[in-house]
Amino acid sequence: MQDILRVGRSDAIYNGHSYLTKVPVMAIVPFINEYTKVGDTVVDPFAGSGMTAIAAKMSGRNAVVSDISKLGKHIGKGYLSEISSEKFMAQAALILEASKSHIGHLYNTTRIDDETVIPLNKTIWSFVYECRDCQEDINYYRALENCNWDTKNILCPHCQNKFEKRGAKYLRDEPVVVSINGINGKQIEQNLTSLDYKNISSAESSNIFSVFPSVDIPEDREMYKRSALKKWNLTSTNKFFSHRNAIILNDLWDRFEAVNDEQLKQKLKFAFTAILPRASKRYQWSKKAPLNAAIQNYYIAPVFYEWNVYDLLERKFRAIMKADLQIQDEASKYTNKTTQEYITSSADNLSHIRSNSVDLVFTDPPFGSNIFYADMNLFHEAWLGEYTDNTSEAVMRTVGANKSESKEHYKKILTGAFSEAYRILKDKGYLSVVFGNSQGSIWSVVQQALRDSGFINKPVNITILDKGQRSVKGLNSGTEKVVTLDLVVTVQKDIDAVNNIQNLQSEKEDILNIIKNTIENIKFTEEMTASHIYLDILRNAMYLGVNLSDINLSDIIDIINNKGYKISPDTGKLLLI
Repeated sequence: MQDILRVGRSDAIYNGHSYLTKVPVMAIVPFINEYTKVGDTVVDPFAGSGMTAIAAKMSGRNAVVSDISKLGKHIGKGYLSEISSEKFMAQAALILEASKSHIGHLYNTTRIDDETVIPLNKTIWSFVYECRDCQEDINYYRALENCNWDTKNILCPHCQNKFEKRGAKYLRDEPVVVSINGINGKQIEQNLTSLDYKNISSAESSNIFSVFPSVDIPEDREMYKRSALKKWNLTSTNKFFSHRNAIILNDLWDRFEAVNDEQLKQKLKFAFTAILPRASKRYQWSKKAPLNAAIQNYYIAPVFYEWNVYDLLERKFRAIMKADLQIQDEASKYTNKTTQEYITSSADNLSHIRSNSVDLVFTDPPFGSNIFYADMNLFHEAWLGEYTDNTSEAVMRTVGANKSESKEHYKKILTGAFSEAYRILKDKGYLSVVFGNSQGSIWSVVQQALRDSGFINKPVNITILDKGQRSVKGLNSGTEKVVTLDLVVTVQKDIDAVNNIQNLQSEKEDILNIIKNTIENIKFTEEMTASHIYLDILRNAMYLGVNLSDINLSDIIDIINNKGYKISPDTGKLLLI
């Protein structure tokens, strides 16, 4: 295996359906090919959206994957279900046309240039705040427009005093602009017409939210506090949707439910849940380009999109068929028959798998307290009608009554999961763990869980995984000190090994020497980031059996800065001062 594996996140499979975290299938395939033979069995106990099962299918291998996530299983089975493209697209077109005939007029607008009634592409909405000084309304979008989109110089249009969004009183949402196809077919923006206001008013006077699938987000959930849901009155999932889009979505879901063919129904619902974030108020507006939906938190930006749901679905239907084709093309290269199964199960209980029967376990466990899957899954699972059990989730809580016990809970589940991996693996089988975190204390939990479950202390291989696109938070790695790359740590089961439970070294001198030697031997290139250096240090420490608990990204960045480098806030790359 190579030292650094670079795989993009733009292929058809990756874009088929979003999930909170996903390892691209083409990042999993090399490990499957390296550590297994055609016809072997691969397992993933933290399966998420099922990428390991898909990679196995594309590589001529069998797979048994599992997770507690109900949404993850829905997505994984959606990817794995096989259906004729012609049959799917024909049924999808029929349903869309029937829905449009029934309620599609809600998206109608009048094109001002020629007074033609046409469907809109999307509507831009804005928060309205109260001015602290004069108590008049401030439409945030219009105020931004008036100051040439400079967020630092927004003025109240009434009293002309400077307006600060932070801490301002939120009043309501208002539509400000619609995006349509102009006479020449190009997308243009125009102000709302009387028809727009009529359709919005009609939708808002309906009782749609009395029948719209929704679930409360309890106050004991981590994301309730992190996303300040009480402050914004966003305590149930239906509050993230406009009335108009709620009407369209509800109508389409009912039509998908009425489909008799179970495989076809599953694929249609897969497409439906794939568009939900974009069909909600979570799709952020930007003057330059849409910022997409914030899928890792419950956030509505002060300017957001209300997208035409039919347009979203039409594009998603085509995207899913493209993903299916990619999977089928790769799988067809192998003549052996394989099976891929997705089971609902906690990672520390793989009783459905026999001992000593598996060739490779490839898994991507939750990264400590980074993401709370069960909380965020509620948004989609309200439609599925079944919910992820958050009590058995492998995460470390940072708020609430269970905060103090959270680290031990996380370690217990990881150790249990790795112990189960050890049990089900054949002798000399491999476990590959994808992990990323900025804190040595969290890395140490993973390191000790691997040791305590019986695997050889020294990893067989450690690969840096670079998935290309960086998250919004990752772009701030110079200031927030967030790691933007992952490690794939591969260990081996060896029943004859005698060093499985040796203690990890934790001498301060060892750690300082590793840091010093790693940094001195690194060739600083134009592509180098602090994350590359940090992970290289972690990798060297793991190979030497050194405890990782005191190796933190923040400390490494300080050392790098002292050596005359700074981190670009735009790219995260190192620049020589």
